Amino acid sequence: MQGAMKTLSSSILPLKREGSVLRFVRGSISHFARQARSELPRISLKMIEGMTGPLEEWMAAGRFNLAILYRTAESVGQMTVLAREEFCLVVPPGEPPFEDSIPLADLHAFPLAVPMRNNNVRRSVADVVAQHRCVLDVRFEVDSLSTIINMVMEGKAYSILTPSAIQKEASQGQVRTVKIIDPVITRSVVLAVNPKDDRSPAVSAVRKLIPKVVRKLIDSGRWPATAPDAA
Repeated sequence: MQGAMKTLSSSILPLKREGSVLRFVRGSISHFARQARSELPRISLKMIEGMTGPLEEWMAAGRFNLAILYRTAESVGQMTVLAREEFCLVVPPGEPPFEDSIPLADLHAFPLAVPMRNNNVRRSVADVVAQHRCVLDVRFEVDSLSTIINMVMEGKAYSILTPSAIQKEASQGQVRTVKIIDPVITRSVVLAVNPKDDRSPAVSAVRKLIPKVVRKLIDSGRWPATAPDAA
């Protein structure tokens, strides 16, 4: 899940521009909001969810101060890595494969519903598939995570997502996850800072809080990801 955060006001640490972009794992924004209210009570924030492409465009246009984005392992650059996630095959209940893992080369047997080509999820998977000369049976390209999940739940397709994207549905038995191996496909969750806001006290305060919240979510098991120092 992706989102944007705008700092609306701060009686002590005002921000000059529109705000701070943040994206957290699905359902975890409330945890960040609670922590921010406790530790940064004088900074007001507005959070907006969106897809990777628009968020990156808004950051480039200077609309936001901070962004949490998805990146392939090779495209992190100077950004701070907050976590790493592994992709899995998302399976309708009661359907094969019934093993705990599946080789990348065997994914061609399953009809997929996947994000659009400009989505970072799609790029991360496509890069690895191309490198290993494998093929995927992409039946549907969908610009909506909830629609993709519903299609899998209804048995209309499989998908390739990270466990955090379908954590609730998997816990309720509405979908299953099968680990992809040979190779494992990973992506990094990174924190980007607008260079113009690098010295802003308010941005700095939020910037320091984000890794703490992410680590807490990972350590508590609420985010099925790996901390960068444990990867």
